[in-house]
Amino acid sequence: DMLYMAGGGRITRVHGPFCSDEEVEKVVNHLKRQGEPVYLEAVTADEEEAEEMDASELPADDGDLGLASSDIYEQAVSIVLRHKKASTSYIQRRLQIGYNRAASIMERMEKEGIVGPSNHAGKREILGGEFED
Repeated sequence: DMLYMAGGGRITRVHGPFCSDEEVEKVVNHLKRQGEPVYLEAVTADEEEAEEMDASELPADDGDLGLASSDIYEQAVSIVLRHKKASTSYIQRRLQIGYNRAASIMERMEKEGIVGPSNHAGKREILGGEFED
């Protein structure tokens, strides 16, 4: 237990469990026995490597939609232009797809001039492009 004071003078009580090295080792050993890990390269890659990574190198995640990639992309563009919201998480929620697919779609929209690059706050300007109604 401890008290934490963030900016503004508000004090918050914080709780945190203590885990001994032995307990941590038991958990790690249990996880190791579960099988080989499957890493998402887009998550573990450096920022520069992620920018260079082609969309085809990212794992496919269609969920249960069963739609072709171009159909999903066209739907994403339509949603972004109609609702004027361009973010990876928004596309994920609206199309019920995974992060990697949504991030690839956002990168493609940026390359095709539909959205601008993300600013310091992660927001993107909607530029329009060839799919505009």
